[in-house]
Amino acid sequence: MTKDKDPLSENDSGNAAYPLPDSPECPFCGGTETHLENPFGSVLSVAQYYCRRCRTIFEWIKRDNGMR
Repeated sequence: MTKDKDPLSENDSGNAAYPLPDSPECPFCGGTETHLENPFGSVLSVAQYYCRRCRTIFEWIKRDNGMR
């Protein structure tokens, strides 16, 4: 059995060419104190982030952010 030389980071979407952002802007309050909650949300094309400022989980659409 072989192992990958460079395992994917925690905030990666599974495609090394299109990593997920560390702190996208919250669509509710505009804050940037956000962190990745889950690289896959309700569907594979979104990631879930948590905003520490307004304490809200929001989904970030991968396709609309350069992931075509």
